[in-house]
Amino acid sequence: MSATTTRSPGRQASQPGANYPLAQLAISFASGILIGPYLTASLTLLISAAVLTTLIAVLALCRRRLGLATAFVAVAMFVLGSTFASVDKKTPADQLRRLLDNGTINVGEPVEITGVLEREPEVAPDRFYLQLRVERIRAREGGGSAAERDVGGVVALLATVSSESIKQEFAELDVRYGARLRVMTQLERTDSFRNPGVSPFTEYLDREGYDATAFVKSPLLIERLENQRVFLPLAYVYEWRRRLQTQIDATFSKETAGVIDAAVLGNRYNLSRSTSERFREGGTFHVLVISGLHITFIGGLVLLLARRFTRNAALQFLTSLAVLWAYVLAVGAEASVVRAALTFTIVVLAPVFSREASSLNALGGAALILLAWRPADLFDPSMQLTFVSVLAIVVLAWPLLQKMSEVGSWRPTRETPYPPLCPPWFRGLSESLFWSERKYKQELERANYQYRLFKTRISATFERLHLQWALRYAFAAMVVSVAVQISLLPLLVIYFHRLSFASLVLNIGVSFLMAAMAMVAGLALLLTKVSVTLATPVISLAESLTWLMVHSVDPFSRLGAASMRLPEYTGKTSAVYVIYYLPLLLLAKSLANWKLLSLPRRVRKRTLGVSLIAVIQLLAMGMIVLHPLSAARTQGKLQVDFLDVGQGDAALVTFPDNTTLLIDGGGRPGPMQNAGADEEENFNRETRSVGETVVSEYLWWRGLDHVDYLLATHADADHIDGLNDVARNFHVRAALVARTPANDVEFVRFAKSLADLKIPLLLVAKGDVLRFGEVTAQVLWPLALADANASSNNNDSIVLRLQLGTRSLLLTGDIEARGENGMLGGHENLGADVVKVAHHGSRTSSTDAFVSEVKARFAIVSVGRVSIFGHPNAEVVARWKASGAEVLTTGNSGTITVITDGKDLELQTFVKAK
Repeated sequence: MSATTTRSPGRQASQPGANYPLAQLAISFASGILIGPYLTASLTLLISAAVLTTLIAVLALCRRRLGLATAFVAVAMFVLGSTFASVDKKTPADQLRRLLDNGTINVGEPVEITGVLEREPEVAPDRFYLQLRVERIRAREGGGSAAERDVGGVVALLATVSSESIKQEFAELDVRYGARLRVMTQLERTDSFRNPGVSPFTEYLDREGYDATAFVKSPLLIERLENQRVFLPLAYVYEWRRRLQTQIDATFSKETAGVIDAAVLGNRYNLSRSTSERFREGGTFHVLVISGLHITFIGGLVLLLARRFTRNAALQFLTSLAVLWAYVLAVGAEASVVRAALTFTIVVLAPVFSREASSLNALGGAALILLAWRPADLFDPSMQLTFVSVLAIVVLAWPLLQKMSEVGSWRPTRETPYPPLCPPWFRGLSESLFWSERKYKQELERANYQYRLFKTRISATFERLHLQWALRYAFAAMVVSVAVQISLLPLLVIYFHRLSFASLVLNIGVSFLMAAMAMVAGLALLLTKVSVTLATPVISLAESLTWLMVHSVDPFSRLGAASMRLPEYTGKTSAVYVIYYLPLLLLAKSLANWKLLSLPRRVRKRTLGVSLIAVIQLLAMGMIVLHPLSAARTQGKLQVDFLDVGQGDAALVTFPDNTTLLIDGGGRPGPMQNAGADEEENFNRETRSVGETVVSEYLWWRGLDHVDYLLATHADADHIDGLNDVARNFHVRAALVARTPANDVEFVRFAKSLADLKIPLLLVAKGDVLRFGEVTAQVLWPLALADANASSNNNDSIVLRLQLGTRSLLLTGDIEARGENGMLGGHENLGADVVKVAHHGSRTSSTDAFVSEVKARFAIVSVGRVSIFGHPNAEVVARWKASGAEVLTTGNSGTITVITDGKDLELQTFVKAK
């Protein structure tokens, strides 16, 4: 007699990927988007391939060839991903972005735009931001006469409010959601700083969904037209949000109101720079960003309340989602918020259809919807961070906690007769958190048999003192935090160049304080409606909680243990980041298959495997944190990189022995604060300084974690301000200056930064010679003074002449005619192959005699793309050209790199290379 085995249709579900079909489809779709740009196939061919592979998959499914069907579905999704990516890149002919990019409408020229406000203005103390969906534009096209045309696109408008009268004029315009406006302005859509490693401003605009930015300098330039019909429920939500923010700002201090506005209402424009930096340093800035944490909390709270009033799953679902999506719209419906809301929607929707909600499936479903809507979001750092964070929790943190729960609460049963075989420390830790002596004794009292288990004694003590649940929660939060940090490490280095140690602790405390502060602040706002006296102590408590949350990182900072800044790998060495995730994937798979309560031999093998993979993962972490291969060497050459820092100076000198000298660090001079060239700093919500976002970003891209020497030519903000950030972000051996003016605000700030970091400050003057291997750096100016505290103005700039072999470079700071004449009178050797033109090409510098003496082959002007000072002066440019020099500006060329071995001389420009 033979036995036959039959397989029921239900068994087909065990095919690979059947447990997580949406996650599998999302991976295939994302792979298509990723590979799509490298495919040369036409759109027609891609669509045909998608249809064909789908038909084959359907036929295979009809024939019950599930393996073949699964494979062709994956191929179909891959082709669809490439197709969607190709379609997404095609910009309509009437899109404002396309008209600006192809020069049909010139950037920076006056235009008249007509459109409708898509949402309520975002209000800040001295400005407000408008999101205008453009319908028509009147502009000069191609240098001809003005013409009007229909266009599509979104413009982010910034209106500055410099006085109460202007504020009142704007209020009288009644600018709100649905208002149609006609605005006279100048559109901006160009990158202010073009350097390798520095994120382009246009990339930020495209990611945020803006076609251009613009400034509104006066309410007189806005004409209020009729309102567009709006969705009334949304209008009510916006109105509620506006009134709530007004009440918050009037009730609390600026710091507390800024934190509440950011964390609850999604308006981060009221955050001070110091508050933002503290949250960044502590690795807790995500708490201020409305994301998955907020959405899950709000949606879950409403769902729990709905269950108190009805048992109807559909009604519970609709109620929670109605409130959740109203909140999403009220806070601006940014991509990260929509992603979190979609994921929550899919998870909550599953029980309505009596299906178990799989975290991976929910994540895959949300990814499919979002990537189909906007394929380019695959390259959005926010989306990558969100999905990698959730994956870390689902495949690392949660499985580990489950294993610990199994070990800690183990009792002998028919299914698990063997005690868990694992390291003693792991068993002891698990039992201390998950073993319940009380439940064990209750079980024995009901049973007709007796046995004794030897568990760690501390578990009974924790349970008796009612500490076990708190310790379990804290440990789980720590495991989640560590898993997320490990999984995000490459992304945190690439996008933020920061590894926060404090975040492992602060993530738990700050999240708790944020939730407590939000509830206390809500209570305070309610009490103010009744009695200010009653509300006062509650307001004080909210202020205290906010202060504690903001300053929680300070002890770590004082110990130097808050965070560290890390450079990135570029080029071929960036493969380190791909390699990093390989053992992490194996670790996740091993955790999923780690059966601690199985037969002893199998468990021992699995334990050894997990331990080995963990060791490999630690080595991979070391490659990123210690970054031994990140910095490229100069191969024995002198390299000078003149960075594009707008209206300012910054040049990195890398000597043949790889010693580095940063001459100036850029900055923001006063007149530039509200100038059109500053659209990046004004519109980017993550506002940071030029020294952080431009100079430091470039140095990290170069793979550097140190700069040997800083040299401030003089104390003007556009030269010295950025050096403060570089001093904080990099290891610096010493700083060089010519003057130490005690009454100069910018220099005092720089000196304090150096003192806080214990960086020596050295004085140099004319006649000093610095040697870096074979390179001689001769200080030609200024003269040494008995009083080092004398002023540090343009004519006090340090002038440096670098000499290697027969090649030389002259770096002139902001020296003017008086200083140039002083050097000429001193009969200095001013001849140079390359000159950094003094004072951004101003007419106050570059005299005829000086230009004739230098005889430069290349004259480099450090200046922005647009200069409100009119730099470089046309006569100065003509003068250098007449001397035989090729004139280049950092505004037009981006980073300008000069490389020499002492004989040959090579000049490269970033814009041309790109």
